[in-house]
Amino acid sequence: MSDVGDGRDGRRGRPAPWLYLFGTVAWTWVFLAPVVATGRGLFEFPMVFVSGIGLLGPIIVPCLLIATGRWDESLDPTARHFLRRCFDLRTLSLRWGLAVVGFALLLAFGPVLLEPGRGFDAGLFAGAPTIFVLLGLLGALEEPGWRGYAQEGLQRRMPVVVAGVVIGLFWAVWHLPLFFVEGTYQAGLGVGTVEFWAFHLAIVLGSPFYAWLYNAAGKVAFAAVLYHGLGNVARELSADASPASELGVEAAMTAAVIVMSWRWMRRSVE
Repeated sequence: MSDVGDGRDGRRGRPAPWLYLFGTVAWTWVFLAPVVATGRGLFEFPMVFVSGIGLLGPIIVPCLLIATGRWDESLDPTARHFLRRCFDLRTLSLRWGLAVVGFALLLAFGPVLLEPGRGFDAGLFAGAPTIFVLLGLLGALEEPGWRGYAQEGLQRRMPVVVAGVVIGLFWAVWHLPLFFVEGTYQAGLGVGTVEFWAFHLAIVLGSPFYAWLYNAAGKVAFAAVLYHGLGNVARELSADASPASELGVEAAMTAAVIVMSWRWMRRSVE
């Protein structure tokens, strides 16, 4: 597309998914670097403010891009409209709302059902209830960027499923600093372990499911927000399962929706 036309920069009025992907990874890594360097916990004062800004990269970066005109104004004229669309529960029908709840429960309890010997006491209410809410909120705040901005932008240039995988790769890389922050779930998995690779593979394989959910619900970003948030909370309430079981459930869910929706998942969508 030519940069000449209405006199504006040709980049304006168009999504910039690659700028979002690289920018979000850089944003989060830069802010988490001092947390890693000091050996402080993620929520330890005063680093909690730095880490908080870093983890909010997936919501801050798309807002900055939209504010500079790198977005489809017919979809969201301003960053405020973008955020409203991502968090407005009225955009999600009751049918899809119930479906999202079911998917989140399957994601959380499916791995445990594959390991009946573990029981359900290992993770149930293992921490303070406020932690459940916090983890769910932090997860939900990632989705405006990954799905509302990046998925929408990339799938206009490549097949939906390919865009989902690409985003999954960046999403996995985005998590890397957390493996070096004391007290995080990722740090408990270790670096270079089987659990480390299973965690990242689950993210990559699970991302096309988010892509399917976003589009199948009618390009409703709140569907992904709700799914991620509920999934995080439900996982905290359920017993701990092995990374292999979690990976298996993620892969099965993604494979199922790709097979069911292959005709449009293999195409680009505007």
